[in-house]
Amino acid sequence: MYRVVVAFLLLFSVQASGQDEPDFYTGRTVSILVGSGAGGLTDTSARLIARFLERHIPGGPTVIVQNMPGGGGVTMANHVFRSAPRDGTVMGYSSPGMITAELLEPNRAKYEGSRLNWVGSAFRSTNTLAVLDTAGTMTLEDARTKEIFLGASGRGSPLFQIPTLANALLGLRINIITGYEGGSAVVLAMERGEVDGQAIALDFWANLRPEWLSNGSLTHLLRIGPPDPDRAPGVPHLRELVDSDQDRALVDLVEIGFTLGWPLFTPPGVPQDRVVVLREAFARLVEDPEFARMALTSLHIELDPIPGDELTGYVERALSTPQPLIDEAVRLLGL
Repeated sequence: MYRVVVAFLLLFSVQASGQDEPDFYTGRTVSILVGSGAGGLTDTSARLIARFLERHIPGGPTVIVQNMPGGGGVTMANHVFRSAPRDGTVMGYSSPGMITAELLEPNRAKYEGSRLNWVGSAFRSTNTLAVLDTAGTMTLEDARTKEIFLGASGRGSPLFQIPTLANALLGLRINIITGYEGGSAVVLAMERGEVDGQAIALDFWANLRPEWLSNGSLTHLLRIGPPDPDRAPGVPHLRELVDSDQDRALVDLVEIGFTLGWPLFTPPGVPQDRVVVLREAFARLVEDPEFARMALTSLHIELDPIPGDELTGYVERALSTPQPLIDEAVRLLGL
């Protein structure tokens, strides 16, 4: 199905892009602004995308990555929406949770997802609430009686929202320490004994600390996202652990970001023919077998792509979430 969508997109883009200057990107630099610090999966996956986009954007521009950490990606998204050039030379790249932040924290998230131009998402993930074996917490029942400390970036990030929701719905005793630049900074804090773990993607662990996955150093208490029987067998989904329809709807709301994955987007106001060119380049990128091979060998992550028009549909549905459900999520998350 995805190949059919790609074929249609490429055919449409050939017709539409001809309306723009055919050499617009020649000799230019395209910046991808990443909403996290250096070294984590969001950063490293953005750099791999940048490397291959250079091959697929007409004119062969230089594509660079610039880190703009803060607030779980909200700082970057605010900048792209309000201040970035609107000529197709700047894109944002966010970790999962960007649209959830817009719904739950409109006073902090000053962007409007309905006005952004969604280029595509190459990867989606499963996040687990994972702690090191040194924490002495092996089960959810342990986490109800023993306090554990988890690291997170901002309140808009999954690293904060997953454990906070688990606390509220399951009665856990999780103390969340915010202010870290991203998952890689939390790993260092775990190694220093400052925190016990974090609620981050399994692909992150496979990329940064694969030995922790293979040698049993990590205990996965619960997950959000599809099951991963190879890396985290038998880990229950948070949705399976709650009883009411209201609680399940709250889990679904927080899970929106994992449906979107790591989205690539441009500011509003970019000429539509250039958006088409970027979507075409992204479509060629995810069809590039070398890109898929490099993602698997260097990042330990498999492609699970969503084209830009489909992303747009996901965002529109997410932004139509009933306000009473949003209000309840805001209350539970303490936002």
